[in-house]
Amino acid sequence: MKGRAWSVRQRLLALVVAVMTVGLVVTGLVNYALGYRSLAERVDAELLQEQAELMLLAQSGPEQDGRPYQDADQLFLAFLQTAVAGEDEALLALVDGQVALYSGGERPFSVRHPDVLAAVEELAVAEGRAGVTSVRTQGTTLRMLVTDVQLPEETREATFVVVIDLGRQSTQLTRQALTYAGLSLAVLTVAALLAHLSLGRLLRPLRDLQQATAQTTTDDLSRRVEVESADTEVAELAVRYNEMLDRIEAGVREQRQFLDDAAHELRTPLTVIRGNAELLDPRDAEDVEASRRLVLDEVDRMQRLVDDLLMLARSQRPDFLRPAETDVTELAVEAMDRMVALGPRAWRLDADAEGVVEVDRQRVLQAVVQLAANAVKFSDEGSVVELSTAWADAGSEQGRRARELGARPAPRYLVLGVGDQGIGIPTESRERVFDRFARAENAARTEGSGLGLPIVRVIAESHGGAVEVESEEGVGSTFRIFLPAGAASREADGAAEQPTDVREGVVG
Repeated sequence: MKGRAWSVRQRLLALVVAVMTVGLVVTGLVNYALGYRSLAERVDAELLQEQAELMLLAQSGPEQDGRPYQDADQLFLAFLQTAVAGEDEALLALVDGQVALYSGGERPFSVRHPDVLAAVEELAVAEGRAGVTSVRTQGTTLRMLVTDVQLPEETREATFVVVIDLGRQSTQLTRQALTYAGLSLAVLTVAALLAHLSLGRLLRPLRDLQQATAQTTTDDLSRRVEVESADTEVAELAVRYNEMLDRIEAGVREQRQFLDDAAHELRTPLTVIRGNAELLDPRDAEDVEASRRLVLDEVDRMQRLVDDLLMLARSQRPDFLRPAETDVTELAVEAMDRMVALGPRAWRLDADAEGVVEVDRQRVLQAVVQLAANAVKFSDEGSVVELSTAWADAGSEQGRRARELGARPAPRYLVLGVGDQGIGIPTESRERVFDRFARAENAARTEGSGLGLPIVRVIAESHGGAVEVESEEGVGSTFRIFLPAGAASREADGAAEQPTDVREGVVG
């Protein structure tokens, strides 16, 4: 059985600790190496300085008159009397291989130790006049300089040795390194603790998101992730998740309501068909013919309802719209040509807008004709029904109204209006007339699927626009479609200030 994988918090914490550990170790090693190198260079410089001082004294002579020393014993004695060796340093003089003089005082090492003398003999033979070497002896490391001293008229072999306890001085460097390691460990511990707490706070929305996704089902979409402030990418992810759930929950709720309403609307014609079929007398020709006409009428009603439902379902597809550059004047004229066939009304066209706009011409015509069909349904014969077109700049009152309704921000909007002198819409019903299967209270008994105005809204919103209604009960209603016009829209050259086409007449 495999162990549980590390969490994101543990992995990030391990990464932070590993990076800091590598950084501290590399820094410590580099500092130690540079310190040891600096120490070795300083010790070698001190060795060479002692050698230089001995050579200077030898050249000055016993009387300081520039006549060199002639006797090695006198030179070594004079030098040891004037030179002060540190506690980590010792001086040794040999004549004919025998110890002649050495610096006094207590030291942690003996300059006359056999290992030191052996190293002196070996180095003198190998290097000739002078050489520097390191010897591991007496529990420490000694850095030695061996110099062959040659004086005029001195026939004996004289050797001068300077020894510095490199091990003792490097011990101090080691202590500093250990102190650094201890402090680094303390810093690493504190940093790991702070990182653990910070990562916990930072990744809390991610853990909440994990729990929320595990508990979210189609039956319960109410679970949300609590986010105090979206100041990080992880918190922003939780906010986007909440927004996504809001949309999904609204869609599921709307879908369920839609299915309930569709089932209710389809149940009525099915009940009518079944009832007539059960009461049908097959021997009565008139009854059969009447039932046949009724059944066909209900089937047609069901077909319209199904077509409308399919159209609303297709509105969610990316190919629902096929926008293209469309002449606004031609669009208004074509819409009027279709509207006049809907019923005997005083049809009017007020085409104030001219130019080109990028829209789906067929869908816009469908929406306008649907509004006209509603106007015919709820108005009297011979009453005025008017189609108007106009441009509304973004800063105008209608432009601001379009954005308030949810239209996409645009430099200007094409406003298509259909007004009638019908029964109007009660105030309490105006907010829901664009809901599916919704009807105003004063129009509850009229025929229709209740999907006409929702289709108009879907077409407008698919274009990035919006739709609104102004109505007064008993006076009439005016529906307006706001369509955003982007860079592709342009006014026609030499557009007239007056409406380009006004038609009026009663079609029977």
